[in-house]
Amino acid sequence: MARALRRSKGFSEAQAQFAGPAALSTIFGAIGYRCAFTGVDLRAEAGADPLGWLLRLAPSGPPKPGTVLPACADAIYAFERGHLGIGSRFEFLVALDRIDPEFLERLNPVGRLILPADPAFHPDAALLKAHRDAFVEGFIE
Repeated sequence: MARALRRSKGFSEAQAQFAGPAALSTIFGAIGYRCAFTGVDLRAEAGADPLGWLLRLAPSGPPKPGTVLPACADAIYAFERGHLGIGSRFEFLVALDRIDPEFLERLNPVGRLILPADPAFHPDAALLKAHRDAFVEGFIE
């Protein structure tokens, strides 16, 4: 049975602040058009709706390297709702009592994000720390 797609909370805001197709293709291209959490190919999805497949780490501003991560809908959903966090070495932090078990099985088996070779496209450490602190304290709903 196919699962329904989940849209990120920030989807409408992301649509309003379009960075341009060249900038977005650079961001997706840096990671090979894959989800940073699962490694699933996002070419078809990103081609149709690139902003819908970016996890926004910064609450505002246009998508740019370090402030967004290419991600599947389930990863965006889990991250935004506090089911999943990212540690200081890009390892997964998981709320086992909240995360979807099927999605948990699809996470990168190494237990950390799939990162682009170019460090300029790695997620910003300060943005991850802010989310991680809220995740650990249980402030994300």
